[in-house]
Amino acid sequence: MATLATFLAVNLVSPRGVIAHADTDSLQAPGDEGDFELLPGHVPMLAALKAGVLTIGTKSRARYAVSTGYLRIDPQGAVEILVERAKPATEIDTAAASSELKVAEAELAKWGDKPQDGDYENLVARVGWAQAQISAAAQH
Repeated sequence: MATLATFLAVNLVSPRGVIAHADTDSLQAPGDEGDFELLPGHVPMLAALKAGVLTIGTKSRARYAVSTGYLRIDPQGAVEILVERAKPATEIDTAAASSELKVAEAELAKWGDKPQDGDYENLVARVGWAQAQISAAAQH
């Protein structure tokens, strides 16, 4: 008989490498279908993530801005989070993120009723990343 995990072993990884590794009591993530929380003993699952704020821990919280990606939790409580980009809230330059948001939103507004293609999707991703950074910094 398998025993339930008493903690979550979280690995936050981007193409640049490991961003965070922590044994923690909880994790809140920006799921594609809405924000959700994981606690020790959670059933195994795979979830798509949207750009937003990822919070590791309840008592000692660490917040990260994350872009799109995936999260997987296994029966032993190992949580793998694979995202395009991630940055600790403590390292975010809010002014730069706000500037990037304005530029990306202005470029996105030019699309109007044009068909959406890869360039459009890249702009949407830029807007989401900038917003995630601003939100993470504000919650820090």
